[in-house]
Amino acid sequence: MASATVSALAGSLLSPLREVSLEKLIGYLWDYLSSSPSPSSPDEAEKQQQLKDSLEALEDAKLTVRLMQSRIMKLFQKHKKNERIVSLHNKLKDVGYDIQDLESEMNYMELERKVQEINKAEEEEEGDSSTSSQFSTGKRSFPFRLPTVFLSKKKRRLPASSQSLSLSTDEDIVRQVTSILKQIKSIKSKLKDESELEDLFDQLIMNEVYNPREQHDFTQNELVTTSSTNERKICGRNDEIQQLIKFLTEPNVNNGSNVSVVPIVGMGGIGKTTLAQFVFHNREIKNHFDEKAWIYVSNHFDRCRITKEMLQVINPNVQRCITSNLDFLERELQRHLTGKNFLLVLDDIWSNEWQWLLVPLQSSQAHVIKIIVTCRDPMVLRSTDERNKIILKDIDHQEYWSLFLNHAFAENNPDNYSQKLHDIGRCIVKKLMGSPLAAKTVGKLLGRDLTEKHWNDVLENDLWKLQIDAHDIMPALALSYYHLSPHLQPCFVFCSLMHNLNDQYCEMDELIFMWIANGYIHESGSNSKTMYDIGEEYCHELLAMGFFDKADSTTGFSTGFYESPDIRQGFFDRGDSTKVKMHDLMHDLAQLVSHGEICIYKNGKDEKLLKNARHVYVEGSVDPGLACEVNNLRTLVLGRVDAMLALFNHGVFKRIRVLVIFDGTMKELPEVIYHLKHLQYLDLLETSIKSISESVCGLYQLRVLKLPWDLLTVPNQIHSLINLEILD
Repeated sequence: MASATVSALAGSLLSPLREVSLEKLIGYLWDYLSSSPSPSSPDEAEKQQQLKDSLEALEDAKLTVRLMQSRIMKLFQKHKKNERIVSLHNKLKDVGYDIQDLESEMNYMELERKVQEINKAEEEEEGDSSTSSQFSTGKRSFPFRLPTVFLSKKKRRLPASSQSLSLSTDEDIVRQVTSILKQIKSIKSKLKDESELEDLFDQLIMNEVYNPREQHDFTQNELVTTSSTNERKICGRNDEIQQLIKFLTEPNVNNGSNVSVVPIVGMGGIGKTTLAQFVFHNREIKNHFDEKAWIYVSNHFDRCRITKEMLQVINPNVQRCITSNLDFLERELQRHLTGKNFLLVLDDIWSNEWQWLLVPLQSSQAHVIKIIVTCRDPMVLRSTDERNKIILKDIDHQEYWSLFLNHAFAENNPDNYSQKLHDIGRCIVKKLMGSPLAAKTVGKLLGRDLTEKHWNDVLENDLWKLQIDAHDIMPALALSYYHLSPHLQPCFVFCSLMHNLNDQYCEMDELIFMWIANGYIHESGSNSKTMYDIGEEYCHELLAMGFFDKADSTTGFSTGFYESPDIRQGFFDRGDSTKVKMHDLMHDLAQLVSHGEICIYKNGKDEKLLKNARHVYVEGSVDPGLACEVNNLRTLVLGRVDAMLALFNHGVFKRIRVLVIFDGTMKELPEVIYHLKHLQYLDLLETSIKSISESVCGLYQLRVLKLPWDLLTVPNQIHSLINLEILD
């Protein structure tokens, strides 16, 4: 994707803003006040009155917050380059996080109170209670069956470490409420000034004095060309399929070498992966090769990781390799390839570093090794691969039009709609640059409302003006994001975190619970749907709109038009539940509109985490000093713990809702993690931890707890986790 487009789109799409509402917080505070004992001193009475006054001020601010949110969005639509409006949007977003934090604090206190009540009730029944009475009516009942080891006769005594987790005084609550009100007042004042300025601008334009916004209008960017001027498209690839199958099944002709490579070259979204995937699963190909491996490479080339994945695919009986000794891995790979026919797909190559992978393969005793490489830039290929290169070019215009109609009209008959609608559709198709991904995404967007007005609105959207060359489809994808419902936008952006994992597949169940933990899903007061039910609806909406695709339940591979398979199982890919996957261009879009809230740290990366980082994935080691300025982290995925643990003690991660650790060398859980009172999702499955402290039972907000399969001891007070929905 061209950098000019990235820059332009970044300034034209706000990061998603979950609804900022005071309703839930006000409810918590009223409950807290009503359950507070009568003050026993004038000082306590004064503090309770301060809390009541703060609560009334929040009530008065409810409408103000809703109006501010609406006004900011309207001003941004009028003038997308107004940095002051973007700043106000971000400040309101920060207020939303502070509100969410205080809600979480109050919820923790309420859960703590409930556990204490259960303890007290059980103490009163101690003489008559039995093991099963801990699950009787009126007490905590789990929506799943607990293993026998959990059925303890011990009481739900409050873990000692949890005593320090609650807000200690009314004064603490007043202080946080006062901070929220102060921020709201500041935003309101600045927004008032900005609104008055906009009104003045409107008057100047109306009276034809001059247009103060003119200098910020969208302009056509200069044409950017590179050495790879590849032509485009997919769909109707019969010739290419036959060419690829022929290459894979014929003997090698590379001067006696046992390795030969066929590159598939084309622009992003043209269908390189789809072509390779189709042939990968072809029956003739399956019968021809003893072993097959699909490796997603991406622009973060990791020779050790790729070699390890090849080895694990070829020999599934090999235990998960912890070693990073490349020499050992390559020798093991050569040993397991001896005498075999091996098909390897290296999907999404970005540099010529992939050629290092050929060294151990060429010196192996394999019978035949065929490699399919997909890439956008032919400059990353070897000169010897040129004769086998498959360039995906434009498909027939009529065939592309049919593809577009299929996505736009779905089950509806296009012939039943006006010629004017078809004419608008043809104008839109000209802007899609022949990309099947764009046809699918924009087609589904248009299919939501088969009216001339809606289609014309899409056609005339300013985002098209950001298109910079004949291969640029990002504005088309951005249009679909722009039309997403506000409640779906943060869910979509969060999914870019999953794409950066090596397997790229995410279990829908896990994704939904992570959305819940981050406050992206709210229970509906008008019906009996749970947050999980609502999360499933969100997933199906995003699937229907083409933002990600569903994996085939039998093969584990995507059934979508563009998705690439990856048979490696990572921390997101466990079990047989429904899996979804995001296309790499959709991932680029999600990263773009996150404006730094999603951060991916690979080995060797030395930039600092942005101060506004909310969701971070760390693979390998990272200098803890790079994260010192972060103070509002919500999600943390750690491939290695080591130095990062020091930051927990500095309070950098004190607001974390989701923590996933897949470090096989980690043998005990640091004590500081037991103090993360906002934690709702804790995944330790891929660690080597043998026991968990009783202190974990003080994390009352946990909804999901995943423990290693070979855990030796389980906390006796596990029943204190009265919010728990998933125990794995």
